[in-house]
Order: sequence, then structure tokens, then C-alpha cells
Amino acid sequence: MLSGSVFAADTTPNRVTQSEFNAAIANLQAEIDKLSTKKKVGDSFGGGIVFYVDPTGHHGLIASLSDQSESIQWYNGVYKVTGATGDGVGAGAANTSLIMAAQMADNPTGNFAAKVAADFSVQEDGLTACTGSVDEVCYGDWYLPSKHELNLLYQQKYIVDGFVDNSYWSSTELSINYAWGRDFGNDVQGYFYKDRALIVRAIRAF
Repeated sequence: MLSGSVFAADTTPNRVTQSEFNAAIANLQAEIDKLSTKKKVGDSFGGGIVFYVDPTGHHGLIASLSDQSESIQWYNGVYKVTGATGDGVGAGAANTSLIMAAQMADNPTGNFAAKVAADFSVQEDGLTACTGSVDEVCYGDWYLPSKHELNLLYQQKYIVDGFVDNSYWSSTELSINYAWGRDFGNDVQGYFYKDRALIVRAIRAF
């Protein structure tokens, strides 16, 4: 029968202490981090094109290769406050979830900008639709960019490419009647009635 501490009683030369094990794991993780390839703007990655990276180069934003809709309204037929007022990098994902939750009840079969972005899915090449096959890499975590994310996307529009000179929706809400958008033709940011039909370009984070 064993009693007491196994680590304390064990003097086998090939064994390591818990602290040595933890240090080895930390060193291994550090080496993995060093080997990780940093991303840069313009890289093809994660089903689209990288258009923003943080200072580490390991996190950022990806734009889909094409627009998901050429003309669709922001709301689902009812003017209401959705609470999707977030801005900044990453805020578009939370905004999209809030918009979906608030507006799907208005018309379960309706379609609107945030839903178009959230429904998008594509394989690694950014062109092939997902089929559900177990051996494919499918990205389905796309969302409607926040106002700031849309501005970042505009700044790289010639690198991402495929945009038209017209207005694109953001997910950032201004009021019960208005939401923010940006004209990709004349560099004008403004707000639009939610029933206006604008363009949608989905993004995702990595």
C-alpha cells in the first residue's frame, strides 16, 4: 500500500518534478509561438484576405473575397433599437449577434444585412461554398463589420479588392431609425435610414 507523497518518495532518475515539467511545457510553447507565422495585410488566409493585423501579427481581421449582397436593408421590417452600438475591432461580431436576436422575431423568414453576413460560409480558398463534408475546412463565423472595422476595410480596399463605388453597411447602430455605413466611392462615412438598401461585405476575426 502506498502512502505519503509519491513525488517526494520517488527518486527514479528518469522522473521529473512538477516544476521541471511545467518549465518544459512553457519552453515548448515559447518555441511554438516563435515558429508561428505572423500574418500581414494582403495575405490570403482563413477564407479571405487579411486587411488588419494587431501589433503581434497573430490576430486580426479577414474580409471575404466578394460582397454577400449588392442591395439589402439593415432592418427586418421594423424600426427598433437593437443595442448594437459597439465600435472598434471585434465589436462587429457582438453587434451582429445583437441584431440577429433583436430582429429575427420581427419576421423569422426575413433577410437583412447582419443575417446575410452571419449566414455566409466558405472553404479555405475563399471561393468554394461549404458542403458539410467532414474533411473540408469551412469558415462560418463571419459577421457584419462595426463602423471602425468598416473604416479599416475601406483603407485597404485596393488590397482586398472587389468593392464597388457605393455605400456599405456597418453593424453599428446610431438610433432607432439609423445605422452607420460608408461610401467606398468617395470616402464619406455617414448614417442611413435602416430601410435603405446598401451593400454587405462580411468579415471574420483570427
